[in-house]
Amino acid sequence: MTVMPASPPADTAIASIAIANPLQAQAMAQLNRGYNITNWLEQTRFTGTFTYDETFVSQLAAAGFKALRLPVDLDLYATTTGTGDTLDVTVSDDLFTVLDAFAAWTAKVGISLTIDYHQYDTSLDKAKPDTLTEAVLLWGKVAAHFAANPRTDLYYELLNEPELSFGGTPPTQAEWTALAERMIAAIRATDQVHTLIFGDIQWYGIATLAARKPLSDANVVYAIHDYDPFIFTHQGADWASMASTHDLPYPYAPERWSAYFGDLGFTTAMPSWILAAARTYYQTGNRAAIRNQIVTAKKWAVDNNVPVICNEFGAYDRTSRLEDRARYITDAVSIFEELQIPWQQWFMIMDKSGVVVPEYSAAMRLGQ
Repeated sequence: MTVMPASPPADTAIASIAIANPLQAQAMAQLNRGYNITNWLEQTRFTGTFTYDETFVSQLAAAGFKALRLPVDLDLYATTTGTGDTLDVTVSDDLFTVLDAFAAWTAKVGISLTIDYHQYDTSLDKAKPDTLTEAVLLWGKVAAHFAANPRTDLYYELLNEPELSFGGTPPTQAEWTALAERMIAAIRATDQVHTLIFGDIQWYGIATLAARKPLSDANVVYAIHDYDPFIFTHQGADWASMASTHDLPYPYAPERWSAYFGDLGFTTAMPSWILAAARTYYQTGNRAAIRNQIVTAKKWAVDNNVPVICNEFGAYDRTSRLEDRARYITDAVSIFEELQIPWQQWFMIMDKSGVVVPEYSAAMRLGQ
């Protein structure tokens, strides 16, 4: 690599961030300063033991978080009978035990709850239409269960990052839209009140969202995920083919860079896009580059008079430095605040004693 001086792009202009749709104010009030409970219900089935409980939810509120996104793999609780038009789904009581508990706990401390259909087991398959129908029927059952719940801050997130849920070929935007509309119809059959959250293909990508029209349902908040700059936020992550990377600075600093890939843990065995991203990090490792991506989503939201939320962002902590992660979070949160986009942190940063690292708390302005 060549050690280059930092070269951030110019800030992309945005003429207005005003969104008259009442859902914008609702999203800012109910979905901002959010937290994800990760590596639990999206990976394993709940069988009666709460890894995270009412005390943890109370600690989240006390720390300054205002929203909870609960990733859960709904289909782990489904038993199907029949096929095609005769397909039916029975939902285990275990699912409603955990969802009802979190609904009660979050209501008690005054933070919102998003039920996020979130799975990694690739159980959906376009070649097996019954798997798609099962997901549709599942949402119908969940919506029927909560339809009478008077909370206006209870949200249904249709399907996290569709690519992660599909075996075989991932869905196109048109295919995912068609499935989402079926899910919405199943939900609205019994629940016309609670707000939905929808993210697009390509891992809730900003470019794909910006290329689409809003869904037919008017009561929808649109979601993006943003982990830019990826080689910084995912350094040390084995699932991203970056297990050996370490000590990448944020923002980019030439004095901490190297002419040698190996000094930062990059190897020739890594995908070429990772090495290409390392070569251009002097341009992308900064606030302006992050902001310009987010502005694209905000412009689309303004143009379509709908709210947008970033319900996943953050930096993995295995091999990065705390001070760099704090600077990254400070920049990301400042961008969300500038553009009036609610945010929800992905990587868990509060321990079970309720302590948030002070650098994180300051970066997220949790006490304000």
